[in-house]
Amino acid sequence: MSDQLVAESRALLEDYLQRCLRRDCQPPPSPVAQTLWRVTGEILAKNRDFYESCELLPGEPRTTLEQVAAQLPEDGGLNWGRIIGLIAFAGVLLQRHKAGTTPEELAGLLSTFLAVQHGDWFREHGAWEGFHKFCSKHETGQIQDNSRFSNALMAAAGFGIAGLVFLLTVR
Repeated sequence: MSDQLVAESRALLEDYLQRCLRRDCQPPPSPVAQTLWRVTGEILAKNRDFYESCELLPGEPRTTLEQVAAQLPEDGGLNWGRIIGLIAFAGVLLQRHKAGTTPEELAGLLSTFLAVQHGDWFREHGAWEGFHKFCSKHETGQIQDNSRFSNALMAAAGFGIAGLVFLLTVR
């Protein structure tokens, strides 16, 4: 099961990261991919200043992403907002530091983080199908409910990632 989950994660994340570089403008290949693209877009839009400041981060994207991912569970635990924020962060790193880093490399790192290192949490929360259901159930509600969901998601993702990145820059 773990190998299948790693492969599924890698394919989904590679697709997302390729789109960040605008290498593939086809419609998302699945409802899960469409949901991932939508919610990362919401996070990026609501936290534009933070993500634009990531351009100033020193070091290689892979190293930075590894360090942030390693600290993420320790700084308040995992939740879908933090996972989505981490994926959006990977896309921003890839866009800002195009030379020497590939979507495949960062997708591999994120896939291992989710499906192997935190596979128990990921499976307990339904893996990608659970992610899709969690994010999609808020689409069918009223606009006000969707706005509250988006705000909560942005707070969980933004504060978690922002705090971790701040810690990296002062080390």
